[in-house]
Amino acid sequence: MIEYNEEYDAYAVEFEDAVICWDDEPDDDYAEVAAAVRKAYHQNIRHIAEVILEEIREMFAVQTVDEVIEKLGRPTINPDNGQVTYDESRFDAEHIISFEYLDDDFDEIQYVSIDG
Repeated sequence: MIEYNEEYDAYAVEFEDAVICWDDEPDDDYAEVAAAVRKAYHQNIRHIAEVILEEIREMFAVQTVDEVIEKLGRPTINPDNGQVTYDESRFDAEHIISFEYLDDDFDEIQYVSIDG
């Protein structure tokens, strides 16, 4: 049974390589959904990093996709609203990077945001 996590202000399952969270209590198949989301995210990390690189290149002086992947840190992925947030990125100590994805394969990414 998944429980509400105060730290994430959501129902969350933590893994070493990702946090999967839902705004509302997920269905009983949440473990399968979490596994599928993690798999799709990691299969498409290069594409994700390419999109993010275009938005942050000048602000953080990063030049390569590999550098972006290395510094993004562990994602918090919300399948309910299609949003990924990087609270632990290593670009600097102040900014949070996030984006929205429109499909389950992370092929369509939009609204890369830098907050902080």
